[in-house]
Amino acid sequence: MAPDDSPPAADLDVVIVSYESSHLIGACLDSIEGARGGLDLTVTVADNASTDGTVALVRGRGDRTRVVEMGRNAGFATANNRAIAAGAARHVLVLNPDTVVTTGALETLVAFADAHPAAGVVAPRLLNTDGSPQLTARAFPTPAAAVFGRRSPVTRWFPHNRWSSRFLVERDHLSAEPFTVDWVSGAAMLVPRSVIESVGAFDEDFFLFWEDADWCRRISRAGHEVWCVPEAVVVHDEGGTRAHGWTPRTIRHFHTGAYRYWAKHHAPQPWNPLRVGAAGLLGARAAALTVTTSIHSQLERTGR
Repeated sequence: MAPDDSPPAADLDVVIVSYESSHLIGACLDSIEGARGGLDLTVTVADNASTDGTVALVRGRGDRTRVVEMGRNAGFATANNRAIAAGAARHVLVLNPDTVVTTGALETLVAFADAHPAAGVVAPRLLNTDGSPQLTARAFPTPAAAVFGRRSPVTRWFPHNRWSSRFLVERDHLSAEPFTVDWVSGAAMLVPRSVIESVGAFDEDFFLFWEDADWCRRISRAGHEVWCVPEAVVVHDEGGTRAHGWTPRTIRHFHTGAYRYWAKHHAPQPWNPLRVGAAGLLGARAAALTVTTSIHSQLERTGR
């Protein structure tokens, strides 16, 4: 057999989905370059038909960042999959444009994945812009997460109640020691390409929200581990791509994704009557949040 003269695969493909992200993506790309270290990496931006000059900004940098123009707002999962397919590196890092990667984080994630063959997902510690932990390394969501989830009023008012603590696993792992977890945020998650080839990429039935929980669950079911490595730090300006607000559209996508996730993993039979109940409860919650958000916006505009 003739020797394989093909060059070795790159270490890392960083894939970023952008949508109206011109005010954020420059700092993100700068941070990747600053954190490159000794890695052989590529960066691919899949743009969901932004109208704010995002594509021109990325191309105007004059570096080797690849741009995939989706031609429409195809959603987070579909655009990520296009960007993932454009590369061939040993590992893929899914990254949001509203993130800043700190020095050493990329090398730490790649080194951990290389040293732990059972790892199917390796995520950094995500910090808010004020330096506080974002607590996005969590247990798999259950219906109780609607009441005791990371953003719920109960968790904000009573942050250390035992039910919220069971869901927000990261609270028990605030040291620098790596730990296994059910689910990490798609804002920054490394997945070996071999895992993607065996398990598949994101489920494109999810438009926005919950596709990361679904992917982690599928990867876990295939026998791989999900890790958070706190030594690797990424600052996440969460919600920056939607101006930190929840529009009726994003509320709808959030609850549609929640229903898809729950039906897929907890009631996969189309005839299951629990699907009707879940759809009704999530629909009512979405409607209530839409009304509340609309009233809040009106009060802000009138200065009350």
